[in-house]
Amino acid sequence: MPRVSIDGTDKTFEVKEGEILYDSLYDRDYELPHGCLSGSCGACRVEVITGKENLMPAGVIEKNTIDSLKEEFTKVHGEKFVAGKEIRLSCRAKVLGNVIICPIK
Repeated sequence: MPRVSIDGTDKTFEVKEGEILYDSLYDRDYELPHGCLSGSCGACRVEVITGKENLMPAGVIEKNTIDSLKEEFTKVHGEKFVAGKEIRLSCRAKVLGNVIICPIK
């Protein structure tokens, strides 16, 4: 079973392959930040520290929201804040293998 770890904590969860990241952790009593849970608001954004290849590729809705988030982050924090970061939405990303994530505030 894939494992999802929360960076900076001792939290690691075994999840079922193909589960949505947010749902899998919520079902195990760990709640990530969230808003609409449909991929439009971006409140559930996380940085994938390791294992980006172990998430299903982002769909159109998730890609559009991530592009908007990156644009906003660049304006507010500068390009270095976004450079090299793998940002995903926990309400849309499906887990295929081990990942380490960190919620983005």
